[in-house]
Amino acid sequence: MNAAKKIRLGKILGAKSQRAVIVPIDHGLTMGPLEGIESTGRIARWIHHPGVDAVIAHKGILSRLAAHGALDRKGVILHLNGMSNLSDSVDDKEWLTSIETALLLGADAVSLQVNFNGRNDRANWKMVGQAVDGAARYGLPVLTMLYDKVGEEPQRVRRLKQLMRTAVELGTDALKIGMGERPELLREALEDVQSDVLVFVAGGELTGDEPLLEHVSHALRAGAKGVCIGRNIFVKKNLEQFLERLSGLVHGGSARGEREIALASVR
Repeated sequence: MNAAKKIRLGKILGAKSQRAVIVPIDHGLTMGPLEGIESTGRIARWIHHPGVDAVIAHKGILSRLAAHGALDRKGVILHLNGMSNLSDSVDDKEWLTSIETALLLGADAVSLQVNFNGRNDRANWKMVGQAVDGAARYGLPVLTMLYDKVGEEPQRVRRLKQLMRTAVELGTDALKIGMGERPELLREALEDVQSDVLVFVAGGELTGDEPLLEHVSHALRAGAKGVCIGRNIFVKKNLEQFLERLSGLVHGGSARGEREIALASVR
């Protein structure tokens, strides 16, 4: 990893923990004005929380949040692709911006999402390869959000391992993957790849605080470098309290974290 990438990742990862709480808010392009991200003004009310290490968003939202002063001391990740769920092919993400736009916005990294449905592998891998090549010219780290919509366990684990390895082969610096329901399967999925790439786990379907924090705890023990959670953060009524707990868990700080999870697991 070159110096530019290390410097930029240093704005995203905790200095001591080398982990991060990343909050994607790119959902608006796909799903519209969800609760918590109805407008940039609404986002600006909570995104400043110190528990948020980095933000992923599309170019229009990043520029407006910057105008609000809401991105100060945050890692900034520009999302490169997407597709509205009003489309009949929401899994087929399209390029929507450029690497150069990330530089103009002062982004520390770029991200893209690839959903595999068994029909779009060719286009997905071409997109990842192009993103990595373009970002490498400027020392920008690349986060690949990787979702597999084919197969069931244990086939899904074998497929996920192969998909992650392909992304590593193409040069991605970080991956976002789903947590899954069984901790041992996540451990198996990460055992070979975690030394080559930073892995962050998604929040998945909307769930309560305790189950989510327990899932995060399992993921960290399996080798994940943190979380990349959107809806399970920004729709919460107790958002600031939850962010404090989540950040404490991810960074191993004083915000209750592991101690609470251990107590909850024996109740």
